[in-house]
Amino acid sequence: MVRFQYLVAVDGSSRSEDAVEHAARFTEIYGAELTAIHVVDSSVYKDPNIIEGMETAGERYLEKVEEIAKEHGANLLEAKVVVGSPFEEILDEASRIDASVIFMGATGVSHSAHIGTIASRVLRGAECHLMLVRGGAEGYENVLIATDGSKDAEYAAQSGLSIARRFNAKASVCYVADRVDIDETRVVTAGGVGAGRRYGDVLKLPKSAVKKLREHMLDESTKIAERVRKIADSKGVEAEIIVREGKPAPEILKIVREECNDLVVIGSAGKGTISKLLVGSVSEKVASTAPCSVIIVRGTRMERVVPVDED
Repeated sequence: MVRFQYLVAVDGSSRSEDAVEHAARFTEIYGAELTAIHVVDSSVYKDPNIIEGMETAGERYLEKVEEIAKEHGANLLEAKVVVGSPFEEILDEASRIDASVIFMGATGVSHSAHIGTIASRVLRGAECHLMLVRGGAEGYENVLIATDGSKDAEYAAQSGLSIARRFNAKASVCYVADRVDIDETRVVTAGGVGAGRRYGDVLKLPKSAVKKLREHMLDESTKIAERVRKIADSKGVEAEIIVREGKPAPEILKIVREECNDLVVIGSAGKGTISKLLVGSVSEKVASTAPCSVIIVRGTRMERVVPVDED
């Protein structure tokens, strides 16, 4: 059986150590193989003596990785220090080992409320799943799975339910219906001309029609979330449905705080995403400011791996 390959990026920060804990636990639970990397930033350190000192510091960070991996019984294949651009080296290493998941601290040494520059660039450039870690790896009790009916969201649901099952956590499945999806106007066509209506006129729909469209949108949202809940039932995972109306990213973050979720699993590209380079996507906004760890799932990566045996 082909084993999953995991990559953890370390920088010596407490968030980085948390990422190692998460990576080691996932590696052990999923029977994967783990690679660790520390990158000495060549754009910051120029002097050869300073670079050598930073490489030595990196070796110490990796010794800690080895200790944590051993504690968890995780299979650590390789731990390496390289010099270069952190963003590029992390993605190059992920490509080299054909990583399924990259684990890294969400904020690095800055401890900002928003993700760090390197994490943000990896989020946009990674071809695999990414876990941005906030907090320790004591386990998960309440996993939030965000869905919108897109292909990536379907894969996120599979991943989220797998995690909930293996960590014996409950799951919440949320769908936030965006009212901008409701077109409250209609353009008069040739067949609708008459009674004061001219071809091409833009008419505002009556409130009763808009209400019906809104009810239909919420019904469809509930059906999509219900499909995920049924899958959860089949896997023995306790799951509840949360359907809201509003702007997806702010509402998802609001749900996280209300439900005290300790992990969010969300698809990289939703229904409205034109490309993975689109700035301001729902997944990026959620990952950037969520108070807990977030896993961003890429459907293209899911289609390339051997499914994990859930038995």
